[in-house]
Amino acid sequence: MALLEDDDPRKRADIYTEDATFVMPGTPVIEGRAEMLTRLESGTVLRSVTLTPSAIEARDGLAYAYGLFTCIQNDSRVTLRFLMVLRKQIDGAWRVAREFLVADSPSA
Repeated sequence: MALLEDDDPRKRADIYTEDATFVMPGTPVIEGRAEMLTRLESGTVLRSVTLTPSAIEARDGLAYAYGLFTCIQNDSRVTLRFLMVLRKQIDGAWRVAREFLVADSPSA
């Protein structure tokens, strides 16, 4: 969470793999860590970030997490569903290779 809220866009971009893909409604698809860094340098810093996974599974060098993402962005609360695919890197760190965010549908 601390990295997602960090003021330094390089630290936030470092959680992604070099070939990462990021998809979120209303924004262009981001391909790669370099493009993510460019986006983060001109973007808003998130506050009060929470990730509440409802499923996590890992096998070999891949893992996924699915759940609820919430944060404060521009003084507004944002709630989205997330799916992250993480890949273990040569240095042993797990980084996000694919991230998809969609609007959270209210319960019936």
